[in-house]
Amino acid sequence: MIDKAVPTAGGQAMPAVSAVCGATALVIARGAAAGLLAAAATEAGCSEVVIVPSDAVALVRLLRASAPPRFVLADSSGLGASFVPLLRTMADPDLAVPLLLRLPEAHQRRALAVAAHLGLGAIAAPPEATVGELSPALRRLGEEQAERATATAPSAKALAAAIAVASIVNRYQPQVRLSDAAPLALEALARWEHPDRGLLGAGDFVPIAERSGLSAALADRVMRRAVSDLAALHRAGARLRMAFNLPLDVLLHPGTAERLAEAVSGARLPAEALTIELTESQIAHDLGAVRAAALRLRDHRFGVSIDDFSLSAAQAGLVSLPFSEMKLDRSLVLAARDDRTARGALAAVVRMAHGLGLLIVAEGIETLATWQMARDLGADLAQGWMVGRPMPAVAVRPWIAAWERAVATGKAAAPAGSAFGA
Repeated sequence: MIDKAVPTAGGQAMPAVSAVCGATALVIARGAAAGLLAAAATEAGCSEVVIVPSDAVALVRLLRASAPPRFVLADSSGLGASFVPLLRTMADPDLAVPLLLRLPEAHQRRALAVAAHLGLGAIAAPPEATVGELSPALRRLGEEQAERATATAPSAKALAAAIAVASIVNRYQPQVRLSDAAPLALEALARWEHPDRGLLGAGDFVPIAERSGLSAALADRVMRRAVSDLAALHRAGARLRMAFNLPLDVLLHPGTAERLAEAVSGARLPAEALTIELTESQIAHDLGAVRAAALRLRDHRFGVSIDDFSLSAAQAGLVSLPFSEMKLDRSLVLAARDDRTARGALAAVVRMAHGLGLLIVAEGIETLATWQMARDLGADLAQGWMVGRPMPAVAVRPWIAAWERAVATGKAAAPAGSAFGA
């Protein structure tokens, strides 16, 4: 019998790039179990199956997948200490990969409970389940995953309760230096562990927070969690920087810089370890007030970044504000990749920003060609799926280790058609 978790919630050689297509299944298993699960995935309609021996390997590969696999199938032979970080990563809205677990009955309930808490569609099968039993279960699992994606929007009341009980959690997307691929920073992204819809992305609830006066409470939750997680990474020897966005009303409050200073001081972090990101629309709202807020942050030695930067921001002179960093929007990077005129305009903006002393972060780095283009433009840091997807704090150190190992061994991009890079 197959049990289900019905969530009550939803120049330098580079590390290889994962090019996962939607019809790919990722199998985590050893020995005969790997063949059995691969056969079940093929019967369920997956055109390609990738087999890895452990949850640790699967975690690193999923973090750099260019697209989510259709399913993950895992056997107890391949599960260990990375199982929970793997589930947390799989539950992120950017992936949301349904899971089939082949486990002894004694272990099924706990595994399904963790998956259900994260809103991750999952089923559990006993070791004696056949391919004929597993394949139809996988198809149903995929259908249920699609149905959960159409659930109704959450309420402001539910969001307020989630903030109060710490159901708002952080994910971290890494940034690396383009010149030598060294990991330098993380961007904190908010997620909501919703009791009916699973892990929700910021786009599903930040607008609700803004409409209902919850922005400050939400920002405080994200900031404090980010500072705490960054402090833990520093203690472990990973001295990265952390960036996160503040809503406009929080940014403009005169006491915000002091609260941030108290938070980093209490965590024994240098102020330079934090960067506050401001979007172009926030800046244009009230240029004078934003300038004053940015100066207060800079007076405390915090970094200040213009996020989602577009060419219109350059034309409006927004880069002349007291910023330390500029993030090139993904759409701008992709346009420069595909159009010579756009590439020339962006190169001019990068030169101007460097002349003002700004660090340049290129978003949307998903292929080796885009990496090389961003480096040739003069960008300093890369952020995107080629580098790493948003991940829970517990996955950051394994990601760093795998990334640095791949860079050190000089592994180039994966061959075309490969489902996962090495």
